[in-house]
Amino acid sequence: MVNKILSHLLKGIFWGSTIFISNAILADITNSSGIYLFQERLAFNAVGYLLFGIALSFCQIILEIERLTMTKKIAIHIVLLACSILGIGFIFGWISVGSPFVIFVVLVQFAIFYGVIWIAQYLYEKRQIEEVNDALKKRNMEE
Repeated sequence: MVNKILSHLLKGIFWGSTIFISNAILADITNSSGIYLFQERLAFNAVGYLLFGIALSFCQIILEIERLTMTKKIAIHIVLLACSILGIGFIFGWISVGSPFVIFVVLVQFAIFYGVIWIAQYLYEKRQIEEVNDALKKRNMEE
């Protein structure tokens, strides 16, 4: 259990750092006003991204609970992720609390990104299953 917690913590730190650095590079390349966010409050935002990455990683634990159906896992997972994104976004000032439109846009972007990731994961796993089945068929034909 301690190893699992430590593993999720380290994965979260990795992803939080990766997202932070990617956003900083993107803001710098595009001369976005967001670069000032990174320059003025660098440590504050770095902590936010680390917490964000850790939250994302710990939300994965839901998908590992065997007694839940896949539908329940996904429903709980998506709600926890959305709450994490909004909560951390509000706390660190990345999302305006007073603007319902901004919150709506963030949730739509989240839904699109979430959907793309699940579709990609589904296609990847489907391909893996097909490869295993083909290998088993080939082996059965040889015997």
